[in-house]
Amino acid sequence: MPNHWQDVLWLLLQQAKGEGKKVCGKKSGGPLKLKDTTWHKPSSLQELLDTLAGLPEGVKYTLVCGNTAQAVYEGGPYSEYIYTGNIPELSAVRLETDGLVFGANVSITRLMEQLFLAAKSLGGFAYVSHLAETWKHLGNTSLRNLGSWGGNIATKVIHPDFTSDIFVGLVTAGATITTVGPDGSSDTHTLEELMEVDLVGQRRVILQLSLPPLPDNVFVRTIKVRPRTSTALADVSAGFKVRVDAAAAHTVVDSPVIVYNGINPSFIRATAAEAALAGKSLEDEAVVQAALSALATEVVPAIKPGETSPEYRLSLTQTLLYKMVLGVLGDSASSAVVSGADELVRPVSSGQQTFPENPEAWPVGKPVTKLEAPIQCSGEAEYVTKIPAHPGELHGVFVTSTQANARLVSIDTTDALAIPGVMGFVGAEDIRGQNNMLAFAADWTPGSSQPVFASERVEYHGQPIGLLVATTKNAAQAGLAAVKVTYDDIQPPVVTIEEALTKPLPPNPFPPVVIGDVAAGFAASTHIIEGTMQRGGQLHYQLETQITIVNPTDNGFEVHSSTQWASETQRAIAQVLDVPDNQVHVSVKRLGGGFGGKIDQCNIVSTATALAAQKMRRPVRVQLELSDNMRIVGGRESYLCSYKVGFDDAGKLQAVQAVLTSNSGYRGVDVSTPSAVAAMPSCYDCPNWELTPQFVVTNTPVTTWCRTPGTVEGICYMENIMDHVAVELGLDPLELRQKNLLPDGGRRRLGKQIIQLRSRMAGCNVKDLPDEVTIPRNLISDMITQLLTSADVEKRKADVEQFNKDNLWKKRGLTVMPMLWPHSVPPVYPFSVMVSVNARDGSVSISHGGAEMGQGLNTKVAQVAAYELGISMDIINFVPNNTHTNPNSSSTSGSLGSDTCSHSVGEACKILRARLDAYKQEAGLLDASWQEVVLSAFNAGVDISQRYVNGNGETQGYGVFGVACSEVELDVLTGQYMILRTDILEDAGRSLSPLVDIGQIEGGFVMGQGLLSLEKIEFDATTGKNLTDSVWTYHTPMALDIPVDIRVTLLQDAPNPVGVQSSKVTSEPPVCLAYSMVMALRQAVTSARQDAGTTGWFQMDAPLTYEKLQQLCLVDASRLTLA
Repeated sequence: MPNHWQDVLWLLLQQAKGEGKKVCGKKSGGPLKLKDTTWHKPSSLQELLDTLAGLPEGVKYTLVCGNTAQAVYEGGPYSEYIYTGNIPELSAVRLETDGLVFGANVSITRLMEQLFLAAKSLGGFAYVSHLAETWKHLGNTSLRNLGSWGGNIATKVIHPDFTSDIFVGLVTAGATITTVGPDGSSDTHTLEELMEVDLVGQRRVILQLSLPPLPDNVFVRTIKVRPRTSTALADVSAGFKVRVDAAAAHTVVDSPVIVYNGINPSFIRATAAEAALAGKSLEDEAVVQAALSALATEVVPAIKPGETSPEYRLSLTQTLLYKMVLGVLGDSASSAVVSGADELVRPVSSGQQTFPENPEAWPVGKPVTKLEAPIQCSGEAEYVTKIPAHPGELHGVFVTSTQANARLVSIDTTDALAIPGVMGFVGAEDIRGQNNMLAFAADWTPGSSQPVFASERVEYHGQPIGLLVATTKNAAQAGLAAVKVTYDDIQPPVVTIEEALTKPLPPNPFPPVVIGDVAAGFAASTHIIEGTMQRGGQLHYQLETQITIVNPTDNGFEVHSSTQWASETQRAIAQVLDVPDNQVHVSVKRLGGGFGGKIDQCNIVSTATALAAQKMRRPVRVQLELSDNMRIVGGRESYLCSYKVGFDDAGKLQAVQAVLTSNSGYRGVDVSTPSAVAAMPSCYDCPNWELTPQFVVTNTPVTTWCRTPGTVEGICYMENIMDHVAVELGLDPLELRQKNLLPDGGRRRLGKQIIQLRSRMAGCNVKDLPDEVTIPRNLISDMITQLLTSADVEKRKADVEQFNKDNLWKKRGLTVMPMLWPHSVPPVYPFSVMVSVNARDGSVSISHGGAEMGQGLNTKVAQVAAYELGISMDIINFVPNNTHTNPNSSSTSGSLGSDTCSHSVGEACKILRARLDAYKQEAGLLDASWQEVVLSAFNAGVDISQRYVNGNGETQGYGVFGVACSEVELDVLTGQYMILRTDILEDAGRSLSPLVDIGQIEGGFVMGQGLLSLEKIEFDATTGKNLTDSVWTYHTPMALDIPVDIRVTLLQDAPNPVGVQSSKVTSEPPVCLAYSMVMALRQAVTSARQDAGTTGWFQMDAPLTYEKLQQLCLVDASRLTLA
């Protein structure tokens, strides 16, 4: 049962107090009185009403069933909680003469199940299946299982701004709601009448709903437009009930019902539009246009910061009404427009994975399950948050700025420190060392620094200005609310690249990439185009938010931190505390996701936590809530690319000139534009390039590394340019790309800046790098040929073309995108590893300087170690990375961690294996088992452990080739779309671990999909606050957003001669291939624009939200015709 956990919790609490009465009976004891609250658990409706009647006047109470509304509205604090889950009357489902009746505690899932059943078996209720179909998009499965329809409606009544899908469906159907008061009096309300009832003030309880039967000639439809498929509130939800006489030109009989939610808190019915349709024929276009015009007048959407625009929501009211009309008319409407009635229906997801097995090298290359997968799926995997509290441990919460650009005058913690449990405050004045959380990381952008706490000016909304510590988290939060911060010299914040470009640029240490002479290239060109493209940022959204625990000891500080770079965390803490590095002991077992956000920005938390532990001399734990994580820690940079391109009549590139500008936040710390310009040429040949990297500073959090930083921007911007050239010449986009592929033996400018900067981050300074590297063989041409066949591209392209000719309001696109992803490896990028063999049983323990964060690093390392030692993977175990055993290791980032750790462990195992083989030969143990050799060697004094650190030039860079084909279907009227199919062919060399690599390819593609479509970050232009700091406003892809059919193939017979065990990296390149989805959407939108009478190139910025796509399609009410 969905609410069983509530019963279990109640009984346990009662028994703990010695008050348990009956486990199976109706009574479970009287109210449970806790410190500040009382819990009631009535077992009958009368008991509930008596409880409500007995509450003191003015008491703050709440009814609890599933309690899912807490995810949207926090509410409270309450002094009285009344659990209603055991009241039989509220869980009843029955059929009465006037309709279907459902008690208020019936879960949404059960309600839907009963409606589907009623639609099949009961006359007059066929329509209810349409309601239930729409409710499939309400929240997610867990929420629907736990939440009740009554709670959903009560939330809507208490919070009229809540976009309740249940409410829309019930209003549309003409349902009635029965409520009952403490005195037992009951009333029946329409949903609109219920909105006027003060449920809390009058202590009324929603008892039941009744759904009436409807005649067969009543058309009922509900539609929900949401920013992603699930776990999303509606942008607009709509309901329509229309009784029509189909034989009389689909004349509307009586007055229709037109309901909208998501417009503004008070808007429910579109009465003017209803009047425009009443008694009129839906086959009359003038009638439809009159209704649309009425909507344009009566619908006044509220401005919702961080959400969709009023203009889009108004347009949706019109297009959804139009969908309803087309649905009623069916074949009476033109065949070109009739598909506009349908919503996109997603089939069951499917996937295929194809890879070479290479059994001769197993266990290297064997398709094994990721080692941590079972315990991650079961919840047994241990992360920092699961470490038990130390005795006397304190909880820390950040005091953050509520201004984005102001002078910090004072921080008054007097009232906060008076709250019981609040133990202290730590600010910039407590720092004994440097107020700078960057150590070696500062060398990426020379001269950069980033304060732990703001001390003079605050530079973004949410910037830490101190840390409050308390004995409990609740006490810390109470103290936080009592802190008073004073500002002056409050200036308007700068939050966008465009605003920042109107001001002087910061010093730019990054030179442009110059090849050839672009001026000469433009002079030789017969065509020159110019354009721009913007792309927003992306938050990391790790499952494990930033967390650190610091325990002061007699020899320093024990640190458990979710960091991708343990050595940098060690250095940063020591630098801030003004202690030697050897007094900071950092240990990292695993991370719950990193994606680059825990390379150096994790030290926002780690340094502040350590500072508090130093001041308080007690263990301190700080873990950010998700919303704080999204406000305090910056994500991927937003970008602006301005370009000028010259080419000849055949489409051959002659010159490419581009300026790539990134938003670095309030400090230029982790600037990725050097990577972007290095990657931009991708797999294409052009004699003349001038690519300029630059960055701007804004009043937003420091942006930081995020999976394939810079590279994804460079490669995607180049693909945008290629599409622009193709449109200019009227060429097939793939044909144009094939004409411009880099030839075998072609030269590519080495990303010297990237290599030098990564080397400096590792504490080294590399010189004498070559200017160019040779690409011995460009695999792209053959890979395109292979994919054209395996993905049946030509036939599908013809099908797409015909589909677009036949449909005005549904469009498809199919494109093929090639990629050359440059894997830049510094000559010196050390990872320290230790391989230890245990004498008794021969089991092997490995500790490496990398960070296992879900990417399968340990799995690859284990496969290499088992191969080199000639043992089973089953006897290999991993010891957490720590800064003593694995000192001075580099950052697990840039696809370098798995590769380099596998290499270093492999080298250590080779040395260890050679030592043991020599002893085995010497001792005459040729037929002995591994365990026997190990024990004998140990007894003979042979060292059975080996440390190794990769040296200069041991791992090398190379190109990773990839090709993707994506097909999409777009609903022009709403902007919603589905990725119907994606085929990816990626060059992984000889894969170290095929299942891990394929998982990385699939996950990387979906992360790129989120970056380019769903994940929009927005800051308030006045306050600088991040408006998209919750699951309801920031939308990562969910299970039903990914491609319906995804097929991944690893290229066969392509060993990498310079790769670790002949492999190539896989975790980052596929992020770039997600741009194939954007290219396909461009085709679909282009077809829609052509239908609207507009041709030619158009700027298409990312992320491509549904709103942006609908606007690009030039949807206008005047085009919503029936012919």
